[in-house]
Amino acid sequence: MKKLIPLLLITLSVSVMAQHHHHGNYGRNWQSNPNWWIAPVMIGGVIGYELNRPQQVIIQQPPVVVQQPPIIYTPQPQPMIQQPPLGYHWQEMIDPVTSQRKIVLVPN
Repeated sequence: MKKLIPLLLITLSVSVMAQHHHHGNYGRNWQSNPNWWIAPVMIGGVIGYELNRPQQVIIQQPPVVVQQPPIIYTPQPQPMIQQPPLGYHWQEMIDPVTSQRKIVLVPN
């Protein structure tokens, strides 16, 4: 739409200038007004400026959304400590093979 209006104005101005003068008036308008060229030059300058003006493109970047991963809580299974049978008791010992602490049932 912005380029259609200047194109229409240029077309109209060219068609007006292309018409011939009637009844021997040729030359009088030129002699009576020596600054006849100022208005067309100004109009052409404005049209040329509008056509060649750089387009302002505003690029808005989308906002950055940082989501924390959800915290998933999985409870560790609690060892069920039962009452030891008669003649035994629970004792914590270190396994010599794996070097881990374990709770074992030991006789009294």
